[in-house]
Amino acid sequence: MRIDPRRTRFKALDGKFYFLTSKQKYWCEVYLEEGTNLTIASLESYKVTNKHLCKIPWKLLTDNEKRRRLAAENTATQIGKENLRKPQISKYIDKVLADAGYTDKRVKLKHFENMMQSKSISASNQAIDMYYKAGGKYKDDDRGYKEEIEAFFKGVKALVKK
Repeated sequence: MRIDPRRTRFKALDGKFYFLTSKQKYWCEVYLEEGTNLTIASLESYKVTNKHLCKIPWKLLTDNEKRRRLAAENTATQIGKENLRKPQISKYIDKVLADAGYTDKRVKLKHFENMMQSKSISASNQAIDMYYKAGGKYKDDDRGYKEEIEAFFKGVKALVKK
């Protein structure tokens, strides 16, 4: 079997092997950097028309440039959403996060601890929010979460009763 040097082979948490192109791997690396999101990662990793406008402060742009910048940002956002739907990319992100110690079990435990304390915890909750986003745990709308939310609160009630 010939392996393409532009592709990265990795073993995912499910024990299977997957491949990423060099561009997909770079996108993942940028996406997982602190202070970035899928739009920024896509602008950095892919050829998006007018992406140079995204680096110019909004107030300095003309109306036409603002429209072109919004179009570039929307294109980059769509690229990022498509990337998160690709199984090999989500498996790679899960692996990188798990290797760094971010597992679902640990994050859920930290989330529960944060809910029970009274101090300001916005930074910690923001980190948890980013973890779920990075792992592709968010759905496009709220309808898909009903069962998961109910199960979560049943678990919380059971812990509180103990």
